[in-house]
Amino acid sequence: MNLVEFPFATLSRKPSLAASSASVGSATQRATPSAALDRAGRQRVGLAHEFDERVYVALMAVTRKQGVVSRKVTFSVYALLKLMGETTDSKHYRSVERSLERLLRASITAEGAFWDADRKELVHLVNGFHLIERYWLSYKEGNAEVVEREGAPGYIVWGDELWRSFQAGYLKELDLGLFFALGTPIARRLYRFLDKKLHRRAVFEIDIFQLAQQLGMAHYAYPAKVKEKLQPGVDELIQRRFLANAELVKVQGYTRMRFVRGKGPVAPTPAPQPRPAAEHEPEEGCGDYGCTAEAWRREMAAAHGVPDEQARLWEKVLATVRKRTSIIDYQVWLARTLLLDLDGGRATILVPGAFYREQIVGKHEEVLKQALGELLHSEITVAYRIASE
Repeated sequence: MNLVEFPFATLSRKPSLAASSASVGSATQRATPSAALDRAGRQRVGLAHEFDERVYVALMAVTRKQGVVSRKVTFSVYALLKLMGETTDSKHYRSVERSLERLLRASITAEGAFWDADRKELVHLVNGFHLIERYWLSYKEGNAEVVEREGAPGYIVWGDELWRSFQAGYLKELDLGLFFALGTPIARRLYRFLDKKLHRRAVFEIDIFQLAQQLGMAHYAYPAKVKEKLQPGVDELIQRRFLANAELVKVQGYTRMRFVRGKGPVAPTPAPQPRPAAEHEPEEGCGDYGCTAEAWRREMAAAHGVPDEQARLWEKVLATVRKRTSIIDYQVWLARTLLLDLDGGRATILVPGAFYREQIVGKHEEVLKQALGELLHSEITVAYRIASE
């Protein structure tokens, strides 16, 4: 809830190297970018932006799903993208990777702006804190022992200050379906802010310049210009019936925005939570976002009605493949595969997502074809099906 009123990300899709700041009275919270260099010496981080905020919200949803019991939260990039309603191609995998880097490195200081739910007061965190202290992705790991020990596609470790706030219960349910369905960054930011402010009231008013600052908007000299920039988000929230009305009002010479709560979405908007295994969703049916590869194969075999004999044949194929590839390649890219269909000399292989398919086709297809052909004593061609399709 603290980061609803004091956004840590810009509304742009491009990372910025300029710090952001939001204030309420004497309370100020600042997000400061931190630069990291790639191997070519180029800066590639900057301040978090609106896509990173969506990744953060999705990670919060995963944390809630797992019971808010540990700072270490397992997840897969695939499941995160599905939750966000994004495609699971290599471009979006890289976008999530960069988001995690920015969330890791962005430094936040709160001067009388961070509400401590245990102490019931605003506190000064002038030394700064990070949203997450660590993240790890199995397919980026170079140590096979680490991959095997972790036994999950990835994880984050929440920062201490944020985690204490979670444990103190300073959280609020969010309609994820509505949030991720909104089409513009300003609509999503405004929705999160007003969802908190209109939680227990029907009408909320705020100085328009204060609102712009708390939403992380650019500075504008005139109220009408702020309203113009807000309008696309306002229109979308009215269309969704989250808002009934939003208008400029004059109060003692000051210009304020008055928001009136609506009756709710036009139709129930279920959050894009993982579907059960019977609906052919990979990984999530295993109980959390970090199930083992063996559990994934069992779930998918049951969901797709794969005969036991065919499933056993694939286990033999994987046993052969494991001897012929590195442990990392096997565990990250090949272990979560399943022989879905075998029709003559054509094998259809089930994979979790588009990114997995790209990696297998580009680097590992031949070893799969060879192992399967040796067991069947014939030449094999392969095709792929993504588990969610």
